[in-house]
Amino acid sequence: MRKSLRVVWVMVFAICVGLAGCGIRSADDVVKNLQSVQKNLKSYKSTATMTVQTPSSTSKYYIETWYQAPGNYRIALGNEKKEISQVILRNEDGIYVVNPQLKKSYRFRGDWSENQGGHVYLYHALVDRILQAKDKELSIRKDSVLINMSMLPENPIITKQQVLLDDRKLYPKQMVLFNKENQPIVTVDYESFDTGMNFQKDAFTPEAAMALANTDGTVAVAGGKSDFGVIEPAYLPKGMTLKDVKEQDQTIYLVYTDAQGNVATITEARAEPGAVALPSGKMQDLLGTPAIVTGSGNVKTLYWTHQNLEFSLTSSLPVQEMTKMAQSTMSAIGK
Repeated sequence: MRKSLRVVWVMVFAICVGLAGCGIRSADDVVKNLQSVQKNLKSYKSTATMTVQTPSSTSKYYIETWYQAPGNYRIALGNEKKEISQVILRNEDGIYVVNPQLKKSYRFRGDWSENQGGHVYLYHALVDRILQAKDKELSIRKDSVLINMSMLPENPIITKQQVLLDDRKLYPKQMVLFNKENQPIVTVDYESFDTGMNFQKDAFTPEAAMALANTDGTVAVAGGKSDFGVIEPAYLPKGMTLKDVKEQDQTIYLVYTDAQGNVATITEARAEPGAVALPSGKMQDLLGTPAIVTGSGNVKTLYWTHQNLEFSLTSSLPVQEMTKMAQSTMSAIGK
C-alpha cells in the first residue's frame, strides 16, 4: 500500500514538472512575468501583417517595428509586397511621419505612441496596456496566453482588444481589435519578434527612413484636377453636405457645411518633396495610415497622405468625426 502511494506521488510530481516545462502558469504568474518583461526590455525588432476590415473593403499591410529604450522607435508600414509607403519614427527631436517614396516628412511634438494608437504597433506599449487594464481576462492555453480587455481610451468604433502571447516568453503572436458587434476590425499577426537588437546610431532618423523608398520607384509630380480627379469622402456627419468644389494652385478644395454652421474643408494635392515642422500634434490612426491632428481650441486640422496624394481636413467637428471622414477617402476613386 505504501509502495503504491509512493508511485502515485511520483507520477503526480512528474506531471507537475511536465506542465511547468510546457510553460503552463497561472494568471498571476503571467502578470508578474509581464512586469519583468517590461522592466528588462531594452530593444526589439518585429515583423507582422495587419489586416483591416471595413464594411466595404479588406486591406492588408506589412509592419516592421524597431524599438530602442527608452523611447526611440521606427514603424515602417507597407503593402503585402513589403514596399514601404510610410514610416512613423520617434527620436529625441520629436515624432516624424515620413513618406520615403515622396521624400516627404512631417515633424511634430506630441504624446502619441504608448498613450494612444501605439499599442497596435509597439509591443512595449501593448504590455503596458495589459498591465494597466483593470478588466482584463486571462486564459491559459497549451502554448499561449489569451487576454481580453476593453479598449482604452474609449473609442466609438473599437470596444474590445484581444491579445495572444507566446506561453514561454510572453512575446506577441496576435492582436485583434473588435467593434461593438464583436467583429474584428484590425488584426495584427506577428511573423517574427526578436530582442537584444543592436541598432546603428542613426537608425531612428528621417534620413534613414527616406532610404526605405523603392529603388525603382519615382516621385509623383504635381498635377492639376485632371491628374487624379476629386476624391470625396464616403462618410459625412449627419446633416453635412457638399457646398463647393474648386481648384487653385494645383490643389482641390472641398467645402462641406451643415445647418448648425459647422464647416469642414478638405484639400487634396500631389505631395511635394520636403520637410514640414509642426509646433505640436497628435497621431491619429486611420486604420493602417498615420495622420496628424494639429490646432488648438475648437478648430483642428488633420493631415494624411495616401496613394501619393496629400490631404488635409480642417473643421470644428469632433476629431472622431473628422477621422471617420478621412478614413472614408481611402477606398474612394477620384472622379
